[in-house]
Amino acid sequence: MGRRTATCILWFVVLPVAAAEGEFQAFGHLAASGSSAPDERSWRDGGVGRYLPAEPRLSAHLGLLWQPSLEWDVRVHARLDSDDGFGAAPIGLVEAFAARRLFSQSGAFWQIKAGQFFLPTSREAVDPLWQSPHHLSLSTLNSWIAEEFRPIGVDLSWRNAPQSEFETEWAATVFGGNDSAGALLAWRGFASHDRLTAFGEVLRLPSLPTLSEGFAGQRDDGSKPFGPDLDGRPGYALRARFGQRDRWRLLATVVNNRGDRALHRGEYAWDTQFSQFGFEWWPTAGWTIAAEHLVGRTGMGMPDAARVDADFDTTYALASWQWHAAWRTALRIERFRIAERDGVAENNDDHGHGITASLFWQPHADWRLGLEWQHIESRHAASDLLGVDRETGGSVLRGEVRWYF
Repeated sequence: MGRRTATCILWFVVLPVAAAEGEFQAFGHLAASGSSAPDERSWRDGGVGRYLPAEPRLSAHLGLLWQPSLEWDVRVHARLDSDDGFGAAPIGLVEAFAARRLFSQSGAFWQIKAGQFFLPTSREAVDPLWQSPHHLSLSTLNSWIAEEFRPIGVDLSWRNAPQSEFETEWAATVFGGNDSAGALLAWRGFASHDRLTAFGEVLRLPSLPTLSEGFAGQRDDGSKPFGPDLDGRPGYALRARFGQRDRWRLLATVVNNRGDRALHRGEYAWDTQFSQFGFEWWPTAGWTIAAEHLVGRTGMGMPDAARVDADFDTTYALASWQWHAAWRTALRIERFRIAERDGVAENNDDHGHGITASLFWQPHADWRLGLEWQHIESRHAASDLLGVDRETGGSVLRGEVRWYF
């Protein structure tokens, strides 16, 4: 399912409501931030450091929402980031989709969504425009989702009536355009940040000897997570959600991009499969307890040729307390692991654990100030080939001023 197919699907859904009137909203935020960071070269610059570079950063997210009626949503999410160091366009498209709801007399409804969109799996990025109310950075789990997994396709879901005490959702997604998902994990390892990859953007891979020598024909400028489908084989995702409204929630998701592992136009269609489990609990007013676990495998190349095969898993848990209308504090712990199974070229095993603490002050609805400390202890087995210490984590202190509009 390539870009042309995804565009046709999107327009097929949008055109029937193009002549309708309705509500239009533009919203988003502008953020200025700075941080200290370890000396290890950032993953953004072709290293294996876990963080973004320690330099001033200006970012903006813009959301456009058009609701011609109660049954229709058309949404666009664009991103501007001064941290773009990958030759990307100044403005990047993060999401663009249309959704149609079909209501029953009981209040339960079906929804069909077409375009590019995040699956509603994250228990961190629950604010509009896939933002976290708890921390400045995302966990390594959701940082990878932000980097390499965002379906381009069609999602069909059923939800029970919103007035029910318990909530239930069943959903299935057919998608394309995510064939290279797994490349960053297998060669670079996990990272932690809040950067959302745009459609068509190329992310640098580590400057490993095998990649510098053109390993198995891989393009030399990096990996493109989202773009035209490479192998023409649609992937799928299945998910379920169940919980007691405003008390607790359980989620489960299974994803298989069905990559054929072959080389297409200088990039491989990675065979990536994973399962993701989430939990939320609101024990008392102001408190949020959340956790997620992700486990999977990825691989490229053929058994009798150059190839990569790796298992990965990562888990985090957080506690967030809004103890005043203007104040919130949160703590997150996490662990991650990548185990290479192919025995070809260098060893890219990757593992670590970390802790993150944050404090937010929002004196006005339009302004938020945040301070965060994060520490990761980690090792990447191929670090010595890059001339850096195998300890690729360290501590970082971040500050941010955010204006909402």
